[in-house]
Amino acid sequence: MYNKKARFGMSLVWAACVPVTASLGVPLEEAVSTLEEWVETERRIAEEEARWEADKNSMESLIEIYENEIGMLEGIIESAEEDTSAAEARRSELMEKDREVKALEAEVEKSIMEAEQNIKNLEVLLPQPLREELTPLFNSLPENPEETTQSIGQRVQPIVAILTQIQKFNQVVTVVEGFREFEEGRTVQTEKIFFGIGAAYYVDQANEHAGMGVLTENGWEWRDDNSLIPAIRSFIDIYRGTEQASFVEVPVIIN
Repeated sequence: MYNKKARFGMSLVWAACVPVTASLGVPLEEAVSTLEEWVETERRIAEEEARWEADKNSMESLIEIYENEIGMLEGIIESAEEDTSAAEARRSELMEKDREVKALEAEVEKSIMEAEQNIKNLEVLLPQPLREELTPLFNSLPENPEETTQSIGQRVQPIVAILTQIQKFNQVVTVVEGFREFEEGRTVQTEKIFFGIGAAYYVDQANEHAGMGVLTENGWEWRDDNSLIPAIRSFIDIYRGTEQASFVEVPVIIN
């Protein structure tokens, strides 16, 4: 259905075309049909133009929205790239620190292995009472340092404990009782006195035997010297508090 303007325009066109069709000899019905088709075409063109204008506005709005979204995405990508660069830099920094720590751990482990071996070599040189006291700590040292599963901290603890106990022993006088066979089938009870790990002496309770300990590369070696009986007995009695303190002279062997 046409609006009033369209009908009015059609009437004007019709009025203008009637003389023309009459002069050209074109049938009136054909002229009317052609005119209606022309008007319909013009209407469709107008509708398409209006639709296109509406679509154009809609597309322009969508393009603006997409451009905004693209801008936001570009900002996110740029920020992500910056974060990635920062993360990569941090990762490189951490990897460098990890290499430094591993190199340091290798040096520490090498030092610990040397310390463990030195401690093991030291065991045979310790006085018997101290060595017996430290036996559990020596047993905790790894048999094969290169294959042990113990951590560095676990390996350091017995080393420090052994050295601490040796230092304590070396700062005091220690008297221990024991037994020694002087003649075949005759075992005598003795008392040994250690001045730290630097000197040691012994005397039996019957005051018949005495001597001194000499540190060798194979451990302590006890050498008999009965002339030391009075001096060593005085040492032990002073230590036990049964004799008044006095100056006692004994020989010392320094290796």
